Amino acid sequence: MHSNYSTHMITVVGGTYREINDDSLTHEIFGSGFRCCKYLLENNCSVKFHTSGNSEVEKYLNENVNAYNALSFELTPSSELIAFKYSFALDNPSIFPGLSNIKKTSGINIEADDVVAYGLLESDCRINSKRAVYDPQTAITPRKFSEFGTAEELVYIVNMSEASSIAESDDIDKIVEYFFKKEEVTAVIIKNGPYGATLYDGKKRHVIPSYITPQVHKIGSGDIFTASFAYYWMVKGLPIDVSASNASLSTAYFCDLQAYVDVHSLGLTSPYKETIPGDLSLKKIYLAAPFFTLADLILVEKIRNAFLAFGVNIFSPFHEVGLGIDKSVALKDLKGLDDADLVFCMFDHLDSGTLIESGYALATNKTIIGYHRTCNDDKLLMLSPGKLTLFDNLTTAIYHAIWNL
Repeated sequence: MHSNYSTHMITVVGGTYREINDDSLTHEIFGSGFRCCKYLLENNCSVKFHTSGNSEVEKYLNENVNAYNALSFELTPSSELIAFKYSFALDNPSIFPGLSNIKKTSGINIEADDVVAYGLLESDCRINSKRAVYDPQTAITPRKFSEFGTAEELVYIVNMSEASSIAESDDIDKIVEYFFKKEEVTAVIIKNGPYGATLYDGKKRHVIPSYITPQVHKIGSGDIFTASFAYYWMVKGLPIDVSASNASLSTAYFCDLQAYVDVHSLGLTSPYKETIPGDLSLKKIYLAAPFFTLADLILVEKIRNAFLAFGVNIFSPFHEVGLGIDKSVALKDLKGLDDADLVFCMFDHLDSGTLIESGYALATNKTIIGYHRTCNDDKLLMLSPGKLTLFDNLTTAIYHAIWNL
């Protein structure tokens, strides 16, 4: 049991959900709300947690109260434990039950000095606070904080899709203006995955770097950024820009080691390389993969969409050239390889076409990022003299492809 907790109390409102990730073979209960609590508790901060759930959630939270004597909670009864199922972390999850079948619970009312609020699927809330950090958690009609809460100081933490949806604009200047004029924020932080984040504090724009980590455990990384930012700002009393920079490094530790690290108190210097990628819209990735079965096609589509979502051009032979057996198909594929800055290879089942494409990439001295779960690395021995890195986690492989552009 933890002891020596800070007298500083943070109130957290958010979901407690089941999370299933097929790529990492994980099956656990967290959700954004409880993951935030976990970070704060591991760093000796007292927490009052408001969430919704069924008897399984209640049992789970009571077990954690036994482990953390600074945790208390109020549970709004719900008929189910909502589950998020990911094929891999960058894919859109399947939600059970479906969104239209989730029953709304009664509202959650919060009055506290310091509040971290995440969007919930099954509950609405009312918040009256001195300081609030709000992470809406969805780009599909996210609720504005002004619709349900008040705060003397308010920081929004959103991704670009959420920011655009709330401000009803794709223009960054209009988005920022909206948050300061309409939501009356103290600051807004816009996250962008491997590109890091951008902080707007009403005076200037701060670029917050991301860090290159050996592993990228993506699920929950945004929750940790929000939680650790709130910790540095509310508990440690650090300036907003310093809090955001520390939060990025804490998130890197989480992505790599699944650790809940206070980089400020521990005085840690980063073991990870800092990165602020430039404009990747002119860069191109060649996707070398089999596309003969339905499973192949589904995975190729998902990987292509993940890269496109990060603003990277991707040459997928199936999408750009199509099926065929004549020489022109091969010539178009080779042209795509020549034009590519990096080749991303799906090596499962050692498809002959993928092996030829990776060999061509080796011969032309291109960087190769490979993903596989079913073949031994020694089967790819002939590629080892080249600029090849292999991964068995798809999200990690995609992030490293972007970091290598």
